[in-house]
Parts: sequence; C-alpha cells; structure tokens
Amino acid sequence: MEFTATFGLDLFPLSFVQEFRSEYNTLNGGTMADILVEVDEWIGEIIDEVDKLGIAENTIIMVIGDNGPFLQYEGPTGQSDRIYRGGKADHLEGGVRVNAWMKWKGVIEAGSSAEDIIHVSDLFTTFARLADATDGVPRDRVIDGVDQSGVLLLGETHGRRDYVHIYEGPLLKSVVKNKYKMHLPPPGSNPIAASIFDLYRDPRESRPIDSIKYGPWGGGQFAGMVKRHMAYKQKYPDRPPVYDMPYKGIENLRPETKKLLEIFMLGLPQK
Repeated sequence: MEFTATFGLDLFPLSFVQEFRSEYNTLNGGTMADILVEVDEWIGEIIDEVDKLGIAENTIIMVIGDNGPFLQYEGPTGQSDRIYRGGKADHLEGGVRVNAWMKWKGVIEAGSSAEDIIHVSDLFTTFARLADATDGVPRDRVIDGVDQSGVLLLGETHGRRDYVHIYEGPLLKSVVKNKYKMHLPPPGSNPIAASIFDLYRDPRESRPIDSIKYGPWGGGQFAGMVKRHMAYKQKYPDRPPVYDMPYKGIENLRPETKKLLEIFMLGLPQK
C-alpha cells in the first residue's frame, strides 16, 4: 500500500454549531441532532473528494465516535447512554465503547462488521502495518496496540484482542475478557466477591451473573489478569503525559485549521 489517510472530525468546531443560529435545522430541535446532520455532510464531502481524486482504492477513511456522552447535559442536547450505561469518565461500557466505521474501496466489503474488541491503541499499529511504516514504530517503549489488519484484509469476523483493562484516570476499575467484565472490588477484597457481568446479555452492567456458578472460576481468572497487568506496569512504568501545541510539526496545515487553532488556544468564540 503506497498511501494511507485517516480523516478525523475535530470536536471543537461542533461545539459552536448553534452559536450563530436562531433556529434548529432538524425536526427534533436538538443540538446533538444538528451536529449529526453537519458531520454527515462533512463525511459525504470527504468521500466525494476522495472519489474525485481517484484515490479511493488507496485511501482508508475512518469515522470513530468520541468516548461516552456528557450525561450532565442529558435531555435537551439529545445525549444519553442508550444501550450501554455510563458516560464520560466512567469505566462502564457507555463511557468507553464507541461506534466506528471504516471505508476502503475494494478491500473492506460493504456492510461487513467486526464485533469483537478493537482498542483505540490498535489503530496506530494497524495503520503502520497497512502503510508499510512499521519501521517508524518506536522500539524504546511498550506499544499497546495490536495489529488488527487481518480484520480488514481477510474479512475475519473477530479481532486479535479478546481483553481490555479499563481505567478511570490512574485507577484500574474493570477488566473485560471476551464477553465477560469484572468490576474490580475495593482494595484488599476477595476477587471471588467481585461483580462479573455478561455484556452480551446485560450490556448495562446492572445484573451480576451467578456468583456461585461463575464467581470462584471467573474471579480467579480475572485476578490473574490483573496481577500480570500490574507486574507488567511495574516493569514498564507508564510514561508521564506530554502536552504541546496541537498539529505541531505539520508544515502544510490549512489556513482554516490554523485559524481554528488560534481560536481554540485563545478560547475565543468562533466567527
């Protein structure tokens, strides 16, 4: 593959969709609905432009949701936790699980789906592989991402990852393995007493499965996963967060993006 491109739709401009409008453009009169309509138009423009340039067969277009709704604004905005319980900053599925769509003409079959776990860190590793750019992947640190290119290239119905550790800030709060999810008990508690949920049957994580039937087996298995995870982190500690100017180092940044960056950094209203 000679060329790979991913297009991200920044959240910042969407925050001001209604700022200079006196009326809503959608039937339900909600900010979220207006944002969805606008994003839909943007995606259509991107797809049309890629087709026009004749690079559709060599371009990956991916649209992915931001994690979790703002539940404090639930109601007038149209945001809600829907099928999955929880919102931003939660370890519940509603706070971490998002929809994602990917288009790659001639490679990804239209209407196909992959329902297993794909973590956001997997995108880095996968796109590096597809773009034949793995030589640029750092070797001086642990890379969390798993190569999921087989899901795209081979039409598989499952990914290379069957687990994920979920944090709230610096605290590990839950662990997912296949369709099961354990909420970590308080420190010092017996893992057998932890709540375990079947996400296929109970996506809102409101009804723990039978602790007598699954607890001794599931709790021990999850406890082993947590123990190995923590040992790995002790050997390879987390790097501290790094902060810098958005888009730094991009020489051909569009004038419109530069203007938005200035507005964003200064906290000025969009005009």
